[in-house]
Amino acid sequence: MRLAASRQSLAVAALVMVTLAGCATPYSQGLVAARQGRYVDASVLYEEALARDPDRLDAIVQLGIVRYKLGALDGAIELLERARPRAPAEPSVRLFLALAYLRKNDLASADEHLTTFVALKPDRWVSALAERTLAMIRSEPLSEQTRAFAAASLENAAELAQEVDAWRAFESDRWYFWGPYPYPPAPYPGCWYAWRGGWLRCY
Repeated sequence: MRLAASRQSLAVAALVMVTLAGCATPYSQGLVAARQGRYVDASVLYEEALARDPDRLDAIVQLGIVRYKLGALDGAIELLERARPRAPAEPSVRLFLALAYLRKNDLASADEHLTTFVALKPDRWVSALAERTLAMIRSEPLSEQTRAFAAASLENAAELAQEVDAWRAFESDRWYFWGPYPYPPAPYPGCWYAWRGGWLRCY
């Protein structure tokens, strides 16, 4: 419930910022839709963005991720493999390629992309889970249920890490910009505390 609420809050915040900035493009609307779990709507919006600019890399990547979430594994692989040469060090490309290949039982390709993903040093917990998934891939044949469970577990862990990072960035900006001041006035003489750069600091 808490994670769902944070996702909804981040989606609303993103929508407000996009609207206020006057840049509600199909791509930005697609990001909001995807954050809200409206993957069909997000897919349509990313496709519209690509109709305007067929080579737009971020739209290709996001559409590939949305296709994966909709269960269109071949479509996801096609888009993400198209993006990979242009973004070889993009963690999300490598992760979702690994997940799609894992779901399709192409364990050699899943191993390749997941190994590269770990080498890109993602979130520590996600990295540890990816390494356990690699060990499982290399140790024995996997049933369809096991592959689906492993892929879902890794996907959820990566999404949680992304949500935490996004929420920290949002909260950091919210605390840093306080009305006309660069930071809120102290509630008492001395200093006030706020999260900045992952640390609780006194100002």
